[in-house]
Amino acid sequence: MIKMYNCQYCDEFESGSLEVRGQSLGNRVLFESDNFLVFPSLGQIVEGYLLIATKRHYIGLGEIPSELHQELEEVQEKVRTVLTNNYGTPLFFEHGPTSRSKKGGCCIEHAHIHAVPLQVDILDDITENFTYRKINDFNELKKQFARGVPYFFFEDNNRDRYLFEIPDVVPSQYIRQIIAHKIGKPERWDWRSCLGLEELTRTLKKLRDKFE
Repeated sequence: MIKMYNCQYCDEFESGSLEVRGQSLGNRVLFESDNFLVFPSLGQIVEGYLLIATKRHYIGLGEIPSELHQELEEVQEKVRTVLTNNYGTPLFFEHGPTSRSKKGGCCIEHAHIHAVPLQVDILDDITENFTYRKINDFNELKKQFARGVPYFFFEDNNRDRYLFEIPDVVPSQYIRQIIAHKIGKPERWDWRSCLGLEELTRTLKKLRDKFE
């Protein structure tokens, strides 16, 4: 692992253990490829909520090298299959930062994509404030990163992918807020105040052997 400035993911990956408010919760990694890790998210809006993160520190998916895109596609497909078989078809999204000041609503500046097993349509909710273009692959995120303009990446339950160009500053965890309100659990959007540790533990127990 390559550790960078004050990154809690880098710290966790290096130590092999999740630390929450001074308490060690052990290793939460469910699957590991050459360059990516899969693990349940803190702030489980719903049980089964997973993250796919890079092992090496990149600020967002738009920064990762193009040669990693195929591997990411394969890891995403594995996550989709496991979640569909155990919880339901997931949607995927990223709050796409392009710098430490242009964060795109993300709160942890380490490349990761959210995988949420929910059958819910939030496209219209996002388009109330932002315009999008449909995209086919992660190379579009790389182009956006090169322009220095933050973005949202969203992939719906039907595998349609969208890139939203956004202003420099948007509310923290913006898409999480939309999802939490959409399913009637608005109090669960902020992972810092609603850690969802019980759901995280159940997710680990249920999926621990499902990625083999």
